[in-house]
Amino acid sequence: MEYDISKLREQRRPLWMTDFGIESFADMLGGGGDIYSDRLTLDWARNSGVEAEEEVEEMRRYRASRIFEDIESDRTSLILRYDIQAHDFTHGGSASSRIKRALIRLGASPQIARRAGIAIYEAEMNLIIHTTKGGVIRVEIEPHQISIDVYDYGPGIADVQKALQPGYSTASEEIRELGFGAGMGLVNIARCTDSMSLDSVVGKGTRLRIKIFLPQQEAMGEGPVPKETAQ
Repeated sequence: MEYDISKLREQRRPLWMTDFGIESFADMLGGGGDIYSDRLTLDWARNSGVEAEEEVEEMRRYRASRIFEDIESDRTSLILRYDIQAHDFTHGGSASSRIKRALIRLGASPQIARRAGIAIYEAEMNLIIHTTKGGVIRVEIEPHQISIDVYDYGPGIADVQKALQPGYSTASEEIRELGFGAGMGLVNIARCTDSMSLDSVVGKGTRLRIKIFLPQQEAMGEGPVPKETAQ
């Protein structure tokens, strides 16, 4: 990976760099003083004794974790959206993995990120396994709660109550042979979240809404506590 130092010099320094004592993007990547060059590579920085990749990742985490503090609003949220294709097992788990990584960078505890990751993975695989046209995963991240909205366009669930029972599955034999369709997806989602609702209309689609509430001591940044989480 290469960076054009001349372009980095022209960029304004974000507020979060001040806390790290960083004067420029170039400094963030390991350059400084007389050692500037027109092109700076991460390999060069590493050979100079700077663990550049680790430092850049640390900066990304720090920058992301301050988003709720640096933005002024009555209620700040970050929305992530992922389009999931039906029967796309090749990319199964990609969305949940990216969301989990985003939560870690935003400052979520490993436990919260793991709970969210498991719930979203199960929902993601349900879209891949059971839908005819795929669906959408929409995640709204706030300092004190994570709201996950998963919806698809068919075929719908004939009996929602049965679908919520452990071991119940409508997966085909072909899907079962792949190792999926054990009928524990919704059960695992319920175990990992603080609230869950499931609505479905046969022929139209299904909507799953889940929430994870963050205790005050595990909140990501600062912000007003939503009514749902207020004690």
